[in-house]
Amino acid sequence: MTREEQRLIRELKNPLKKSCKEIGKRRGWKTVAGEQYRERDGMLHMLIVSIPPVDCGKQLKMNISCKPLALDEIYWDVFHMAEESKKQPFSFHVNGTFTAPSLWLPVQKLPLPGPEALESVVEAIFDRAEELVKENVFSDIAAYRARLEADGRGRTLEIILCLLCEQNYSQAMELIEASLAQGERGGFLRENGRRSIMEDARDWCAARLEGRA
Repeated sequence: MTREEQRLIRELKNPLKKSCKEIGKRRGWKTVAGEQYRERDGMLHMLIVSIPPVDCGKQLKMNISCKPLALDEIYWDVFHMAEESKKQPFSFHVNGTFTAPSLWLPVQKLPLPGPEALESVVEAIFDRAEELVKENVFSDIAAYRARLEADGRGRTLEIILCLLCEQNYSQAMELIEASLAQGERGGFLRENGRRSIMEDARDWCAARLEGRA
């Protein structure tokens, strides 16, 4: 990358943030920590627009993700965060450290002919975001879970959270126990690392199977 290309990327960063915030607001999106988000029909969509250095300022990249808000609610209940989460603003779903992982949709890139085209390209990115949202509609939690399962490995915690939302405790417990047996901890720890979300999910699920909750 040349110095001129580095300068171009630096100079585009703030105008890009401004365009995303203004255009997003007009289209019904909100902004937190430079990320656009929107809730619709119980689904949270999050959009990140960036200028990849590898493209030398010639393209904008969009990453868009989605997840049912119910997954965060069950996550916080399982992980002993229900009371704390009630004190947080809605944006905690977006930028909170302890939230359920999202499903990232395929990365998109749009050409940026020059700085003068920035706003029109950002408009096109929001158009494409809307298209992706329409192309990835899930009728219920089970349909969302099916998509996670089709994505392959690395989705164990999200699948377990879906099963708990569906009150499918028997299948959830089977998956939890199998995961723990393989040493999986779910990626989230509390009590200074002594307790994992997978262990909390096992106890939470057992209480419901035994009628204790």
